Amino acid sequence: MKITLDPFLDASRPHAFVSTTLKTWYDATPAVRRLWAIRPDGRSDANDLRVIVMLEPSLDGDETSPIWMAHGAAWATELRERLAGVVQLERIDGPLPDEFEIDGDGVLLSTLSWRDSTSPRN
Repeated sequence: MKITLDPFLDASRPHAFVSTTLKTWYDATPAVRRLWAIRPDGRSDANDLRVIVMLEPSLDGDETSPIWMAHGAAWATELRERLAGVVQLERIDGPLPDEFEIDGDGVLLSTLSWRDSTSPRN
């Protein structure tokens, strides 16, 4: 599945509850630089969600592993509770090209990237 870094291609309108909940969580979680929410194709459960995050690197380098190890499991639990469903939380490291591939297929529900200073602005 192709993902784009263009923040203006947010497909959130038909999925208002999911998008609003993710936006609220993103706003409250400053360690997350970017977020993509994907509903995997072929899933019969409408509550299945794949959330991919790119984290802010540490102040002393490009390392994101300590933040992920410290908070990843709690974030996944928090998202599952807020969205009342199955959430698979994944981390992806940057920098990334403007368009990149991820494993699997699905429907992009939401993208959030206002915190990313490297995000293209129009």
